[in-house]
Amino acid sequence: MLRKFIILIGLFAIITIASTSTDAAIRRVAARYNVLNIYGGYAEPHGEYSESGLVYFVDSLNRPRYIDADSLYDPTYYLGIDYGTMYGHHFLYLIGFRFTEHNVQKWVFDEVGKYNLRQYDIEFNANYYFLDLLESVWSPYVGAGAQAGFTVYSVKGTVSNDSKLKVAFSANFGFDVKILQTAKKKSFVTISSMNSLNMVATDNRQKYLNLGVGLRYFFR
Repeated sequence: MLRKFIILIGLFAIITIASTSTDAAIRRVAARYNVLNIYGGYAEPHGEYSESGLVYFVDSLNRPRYIDADSLYDPTYYLGIDYGTMYGHHFLYLIGFRFTEHNVQKWVFDEVGKYNLRQYDIEFNANYYFLDLLESVWSPYVGAGAQAGFTVYSVKGTVSNDSKLKVAFSANFGFDVKILQTAKKKSFVTISSMNSLNMVATDNRQKYLNLGVGLRYFFR
């Protein structure tokens, strides 16, 4: 399934790049905007896990035992900042940094004592806007994203910590509402409903339904 998802992302990137090149050839005016995006939001966990940070779950025969996310994690929050480019008024590509605080339920600490479980990611996103934000007050969008980074475990009251490199892939969806635009359309600002669903993840990485809000500054 992971291989199929990676192939789909690759095909999506090829199609969007090809479409961007065609659109740019037709337009006589500059159609590229730089984008600065600051955001944060609420994350609802989903999936099943046989490990959480410092704790591994096994049955009586020492085989992995999977725990539902609702019984293992509480909802949490995330923060991030991205920088990217919009091509042809429809195709937005972003790269940035995201921090997530994994909120482990209290019963897990009975195994090892209280610890912090945090995620530090470099993220990549490619989104398609259905409407031209220069001409429209709002536009819905869909896209795909990838997050790659370290899940860091640290036991409270000690200097010991550990980390693992993990990757996740997501489906993006939301909409932007324009709140400000300069007279000559050299820049504009939107408030964005930034949502995503982690579809696939490696090595028991936590997956979430992410519901967020961002402030985006488009300029050239």
